[in-house]
Amino acid sequence: MNTLVIELRKEKRTGIIPVLLVVGILGALYALVNFMVRKDTLLNLPLPPMDVLLTQIYGMIMVLNMFGIVVAACMIYNMEFRGNAVKKIHMLPMSVSSMYFCKFSILTITLLAAIAFQHLALMLIGMNNLPQGTFDMKMLVDFAAYSFTTSMPVLSFMLLVSSRFENMWVPLGVGVAGFLSGMALVSSDMNLLLLHPFVVMLKPAFVMSAYPNAAVIIVSLIETILFLGAGLWMAKHLSYE
Repeated sequence: MNTLVIELRKEKRTGIIPVLLVVGILGALYALVNFMVRKDTLLNLPLPPMDVLLTQIYGMIMVLNMFGIVVAACMIYNMEFRGNAVKKIHMLPMSVSSMYFCKFSILTITLLAAIAFQHLALMLIGMNNLPQGTFDMKMLVDFAAYSFTTSMPVLSFMLLVSSRFENMWVPLGVGVAGFLSGMALVSSDMNLLLLHPFVVMLKPAFVMSAYPNAAVIIVSLIETILFLGAGLWMAKHLSYE
């Protein structure tokens, strides 16, 4: 608990919490404006209204979330490398792996808040603009959980990369490369490509159905656990030279 309090105090200076919350608010505003401008076009698509609401607007929201995760993950470890602070932490009576897990928890909770903002906007749209009787709250909640779960591999991967490179441009470059390669590969039906965390996050935005894909969820959970486990192990056993 003390480690978490210390991390929260540090994150006030890094600015990662406002970054993800702003991403959530921007995503919510985008959803509202996009549907207001394109309402007739969207509702005339040959898709069920809930699929239109959740799949046709989510693409840009997902891109905002992805770059928010990349930027926040880069920033959250940048302070630790200033003045060789992360090397000095190894000499203090505190667990470096606990510090890593607290950073992961803060990013996760803040991302969850951002996604909650965005889906609150989608809920308002659905309740007020979809045809009578077509809005499905359970489907909205399921899709929110799905989008959060598929975002976690990128979050855990980017935190791992950020924790190992002192130069912030390296994880930032990895994030941009991950996005571009993910965009190029996401349309493929090869299940092997789900090993790419960015492809997993992009999957919900490139389908016409809002129903969660069980295989994608399973892969998301496995990748999140593997990346988090690798990060914790490295934080504990690999010192910073």
